[in-house]
Amino acid sequence: MSVYRLAALTTLLTIGAAPASIDTTVAYELSPEMKDGAITALNVAVRLRADRSGTTTLDWMGSWAGDDRLGRWARDITVEGGTATPAPHGGRVVRSAPGARLTMRYRIVSAYAADPTVEDSEQSRPVIRPDWFYAVGETLYARPVDGQDRPARFAWKGPVGIGFASDTQHERGLNGTPRSVGDISESIAIGGRKLSVATITLNGDLVRVAHIGRFGFDGAKFDALAQRIVRTERAFWRDERAGPFLITAIPLTAKPGFRGFGGTGRSDAFATWIDQGADLSDMAALLAHEYFHSWNGRQLGRFADGAAAQAYWLSEGFTDFYTRRLLLRAGLWSPEDFIADWNRMLRAYAASPWRQVGNVAAAAKYWSGDYAAEKLPYQRGSLLAAFWDHALRTRGLGSLDEVLRAQRARVAASSPRPEIVAAFVAEMARAGLVVGPDVERYVTEGVPVLLPADAFGRCARVTTADVPKFERGWDSDATAKAGNVLTGIDPASNAYAAGLRDGMKIVKRIAGEPDNSAVDYVLEVEDGATVRRFTFRPAGRTMLRTQQIELDAARFAAEPAACARALSG
Repeated sequence: MSVYRLAALTTLLTIGAAPASIDTTVAYELSPEMKDGAITALNVAVRLRADRSGTTTLDWMGSWAGDDRLGRWARDITVEGGTATPAPHGGRVVRSAPGARLTMRYRIVSAYAADPTVEDSEQSRPVIRPDWFYAVGETLYARPVDGQDRPARFAWKGPVGIGFASDTQHERGLNGTPRSVGDISESIAIGGRKLSVATITLNGDLVRVAHIGRFGFDGAKFDALAQRIVRTERAFWRDERAGPFLITAIPLTAKPGFRGFGGTGRSDAFATWIDQGADLSDMAALLAHEYFHSWNGRQLGRFADGAAAQAYWLSEGFTDFYTRRLLLRAGLWSPEDFIADWNRMLRAYAASPWRQVGNVAAAAKYWSGDYAAEKLPYQRGSLLAAFWDHALRTRGLGSLDEVLRAQRARVAASSPRPEIVAAFVAEMARAGLVVGPDVERYVTEGVPVLLPADAFGRCARVTTADVPKFERGWDSDATAKAGNVLTGIDPASNAYAAGLRDGMKIVKRIAGEPDNSAVDYVLEVEDGATVRRFTFRPAGRTMLRTQQIELDAARFAAEPAACARALSG
């Protein structure tokens, strides 16, 4: 301390002055904390030079994936090289000499006391189990505030026998740019004793698929499916040298009455959480959707600050549209698979209580836990993508494929990057189609989107009809919370007429489709000591305007290849 006081009193001495040139690189180090052979936490060290001002803030992001307490899993935070006080999101504000060497250390503890389940998994929460771990960078790493573009280095310091995979290991960032603090923040880390990593090389780029634990399918087949989807989507974007990429998967413990899987996209990776009861047939759409986010939502423009969910109809909905289209084009789905998935979505959209709610109000509920509100941008955006793709093609203006590729190229050449919806509207105008009024009508105001009859070409027809609303006849949420014990049976429902009563326990659904009121529900139910079977039509009295897609079987039989091409655009 006396050195700094002396320097302040004289201009002749320069002891303690800031270096003429400060290295702005931020170095991250990650290692597992071990006790009696078990992984108990993850240790993080962040090394950097202090800001020239002498005040350096190292903190977590304000929010991500609906979680506004990303730093809450950090423990025992220490800072070397300066005096630290708490920062807004759990990090530290450090006061030191300008350019001083700082080291921040802390432990990340698990958000789960047991393996995560399909019922309680959250994207932002770190999983640290005795034999494995998984976490996203937003939770793992504090970063210098306003320093996302600073260069960064990463080192894994795990012991022999603990495997590790992360996109922080990629030498370069997206499209060959130098690795930055932002790349570290937006990353995935997975590791453990039985980590499986499959690797292929695509045009010189290393593509890895890493997973751990037991799934309901062959891991090697999952690896092969993921690699095929990577090839398909790089070809679509004409981006065969997109750089190294990582796909990760962790298991979710199955629970009776629940089923689920999901994921989150990164710039050079994506993560998946998969129900251990899921079949490989469920995985193609999940993988294709998440990988498409490497472009849509990242390379098509930026999200407006604080209003990202208002653009999800484009980033999520268009991604769902292309998930179906590209799986069909690649031969990973049959025309029947393609139509069945569209029809499920169309039925859910028709029944959605949010269908006619405007974009701002609906987006505000995206992270609220309301499943129908969460699915609305996927549905609305898929329909608009099909609607506008049809308009472009029938008017001889090209296709949505060409518009999105042109948008990506234009955004890459723009500084600053334009907002993603504004960039799309402008690119559509360049193609010759003005869509601003459509965005106002269907997105901003929430007017329901209806597709033209020939939206999917000459070998399929979109029909529109008023059909009964799908109604099981009981309170689904309350029944699930009660362990599948029927709760809130409506005496006026078809389920009640068939003999179902409160207190009976659903063993399994033998037949029936959620949101499809035209197909009988067949349930196996415990009634006391007896197991009985009930059949009923889940149709209510309210009628809904619903669209469905019908294949022209005769044309498909006569021209299967041409019809498949027409169906997939």
